[in-house]
Amino acid sequence: MSRCSKEILKRVNHLGEGASSRDLYDDWSQSYDAHLLDDFGYISPQIAAQTLADRSRQRDVDIIDYGCGTGLVGEELGKQGFTNVDGVDISAGMLGQAREKGVYRNLISGDLTAQIALGDAIYDVAICVGAMGAGHVGARHVPQLLRPLKSGGLFIITINSMHFAAEGFERAFRQLEDTGLWQIHTLQQFNYMTQLDRPGWLVLAEKR
Repeated sequence: MSRCSKEILKRVNHLGEGASSRDLYDDWSQSYDAHLLDDFGYISPQIAAQTLADRSRQRDVDIIDYGCGTGLVGEELGKQGFTNVDGVDISAGMLGQAREKGVYRNLISGDLTAQIALGDAIYDVAICVGAMGAGHVGARHVPQLLRPLKSGGLFIITINSMHFAAEGFERAFRQLEDTGLWQIHTLQQFNYMTQLDRPGWLVLAEKR
């Protein structure tokens, strides 16, 4: 594993509250796949896609991939037979890489911590892999991410365990459940990098 890979991962995991990740991901976009897949053995995209495949018999559902990056989740969804996938990301560099893969129906430039230019109740599934935590999306942003999701739609999330604990994601997610915004079906830990001890949380919830 290269020193560069370790330094980038450290930068990502220690972004401060309110910090923007746009420049970091623009700089990282060209080598992102090689670092995550080759150096770290990143498997969160596979886990998310498999979770949806196990839950949904239909493959023509409309999916929004929040924080789509270079399109790793889109590629895995395609392998599972899902093709109606739109992606949103803050980084132009990342979106450029995703566009080259041709796995998204639409790609949208957007900040997930602000108002998203998407209609109400238009997607059957939302997926957010690795885009929650310090300097990224917080639990307080989940209600607006649910807005484009249909009632009964699924929301699949993966989060680094360090941020999950430190930023109170479980408590916040349970509060959203108590208010009737969604119902949590799965909340479990998994290791999301085969080359590192990198615990994370998988969340599967249904919009009410």
